[in-house]
Amino acid sequence: MKRNLGVTLAGVALILTLGACSSTPPVAAIPEAISSASTAADHQRIADYFAGKAVSYEAEAKQHEKMAASYSGRPRGDAGLWAAHCSNLKAKLKEAAQEARALEKGHRDLAESLGK
Repeated sequence: MKRNLGVTLAGVALILTLGACSSTPPVAAIPEAISSASTAADHQRIADYFAGKAVSYEAEAKQHEKMAASYSGRPRGDAGLWAAHCSNLKAKLKEAAQEARALEKGHRDLAESLGK
């Protein structure tokens, strides 16, 4: 029990340390970061934020794809409706990932143009 607690606390400390070192703005700071971005570094940080969002959306889309497949094999309940729900979310999340990638590219392009 003590060993598990120690490992858990070490993991939490590592996550907090890595989070503090990150140059990506937290979600609450994104609107301000966007409105005040004026340097290449500012736009790179915003691009990194959108890259992370895209990865998150893509992972969630894959999870909903798996859930849709799981529901489609169920013989009871509204499995078809639930599978359709998951498939719909998967499509929306993939679209959100594409939009986040477009924003990422836009900010990387801005950063490159400001860096010259």
